[in-house]
Amino acid sequence: MTVDQWGPGVLVRADGSGGYTAWTAQRIAPAPGLAEHRAYTGLGEEQRRIETEAAELAWLSGLCRPGGRFELRCTGGPADPVRAVLLTRADAPTPAAAVAAAKDVVGVLPAHVTGEPADVEVELTALTADGSPPAAVDLREIRKRIDVRTIARPSSPRRQAAIAAPLAPSGRSWELLWTELARQPVPTALSVALEPVQLLPEAGLLFHQFAELYARLAAPVDGSPLWQGARRGDPAAEAGRDFFDDAIRRYLGPVFRLRITLAAAGPLPPGLAQLAADQVGGAVLTPEPSERGLSWRNFTTLALDPLPLTHRPPVDQGDWGDVEQELSGLVDRQEAAAAFRLPYEFTGRAVRLFERSAPGPLPPRSAPSGPLPGLSPLL
Repeated sequence: MTVDQWGPGVLVRADGSGGYTAWTAQRIAPAPGLAEHRAYTGLGEEQRRIETEAAELAWLSGLCRPGGRFELRCTGGPADPVRAVLLTRADAPTPAAAVAAAKDVVGVLPAHVTGEPADVEVELTALTADGSPPAAVDLREIRKRIDVRTIARPSSPRRQAAIAAPLAPSGRSWELLWTELARQPVPTALSVALEPVQLLPEAGLLFHQFAELYARLAAPVDGSPLWQGARRGDPAAEAGRDFFDDAIRRYLGPVFRLRITLAAAGPLPPGLAQLAADQVGGAVLTPEPSERGLSWRNFTTLALDPLPLTHRPPVDQGDWGDVEQELSGLVDRQEAAAAFRLPYEFTGRAVRLFERSAPGPLPPRSAPSGPLPGLSPLL
């Protein structure tokens, strides 16, 4: 089986369990000449950025349907502009079905970007020119900020409330982050992966049960002569109640699972990961040593497997379970749009930041017929 059988920018592999996984890759860049388009000539730079954000939100909303995964990967390094790639992945019982599903994941790109096929094996690794494992890897995960609050109410079945803050755009241009990425002394990639999902009805029941539990703990306590009337309910329980009420509104329809990974073929400077986290309103986590291999496998296969030890905040064992783990990785369409920003350029300053196209036609490549790659031995 060859890649050319399915067209350029496609890779198919057996998944080891009788099915197949297909990936596609497109090198994307700001559309040339858009600054002179009559629809934009009367707009200031800030308004033009707002227009691209609105276009991307509409595009992502159309992709919020279960099936497949997609990822934006921006890779910078010494003496090169940023290489932006849009990857997709789909699984199916046959190679043809997997390829068809992978090609259907992202549909038609927004008008402010262009796309050309790219070498999938190279782009899945991103940190080396030929797709081989790098000699060293440094990794960071960017997740929602988790606020852990202690519940002081006596006889409470939960001692702590772990509250994940929704992602939110910083309101700043992404130009600074992309510029810093381009300045890195070693190949460095920012990976933002989304998997559209629809939670099962059982999830809704659990969310309501948690909301009701916290609401009971947050209810005011009857008054007494000592308190001069009713005493306010527990503030931490009130925060937990509000968190689950918000989750019911946000996440019981079509939503995304999100993974943001920063990977470098050498030490990552502390400020770069924090800059990326600040851009989306998240927090920086360093993978636990036992989960570095899983983090790297997620990065190189476009997977979104959770890292239970890395993602877990400092909370008691009984107060952090599957529900909190799931919610900390879910985003609605607005949150997804805050993190998944395609390259854009209207003023001309960003021309040097992004490669315009792939460097020539893709060579024929034989697609491995074995199972998906395992963990990197380097980790």
